Amino acid sequence: MNAVFMKHHLRGLPFDAVIHHFSEKDQNEHIHDHPFSFTTHILKGSYVERIYEIHEDGTYNSSIHHRVEGTSHFVPANTIHEIIELPEGECFTLIRPNEKEKETCFYKFEDGKIFRRQWNQRKFREIN
Repeated sequence: MNAVFMKHHLRGLPFDAVIHHFSEKDQNEHIHDHPFSFTTHILKGSYVERIYEIHEDGTYNSSIHHRVEGTSHFVPANTIHEIIELPEGECFTLIRPNEKEKETCFYKFEDGKIFRRQWNQRKFREIN
């Protein structure tokens, strides 16, 4: 994917899985959601993520979660998040994706406003 995030796809097992290797937090357009829901298993290391929740009235809030080695977490496709810290310097996870539900979006949260763009668009648009 890039210099700080590698994916290894595992196929032909009783299930499809992807190993993620994070070596530092991503600096570019890192607030995102996913095209599918998935379960993630933290194999080695840990990460700290910020999860954003957008409310119907156009406001939002965020919460911080430390995901530690040996734990598993279900992540719905519409979860908006970013990795903000790798306490051990790197992290390996195994994810088991479900079926595709939507297109990936990237987000910006600036001055109380929310901006979004789909993965294949160049321009962010404000969410009203």
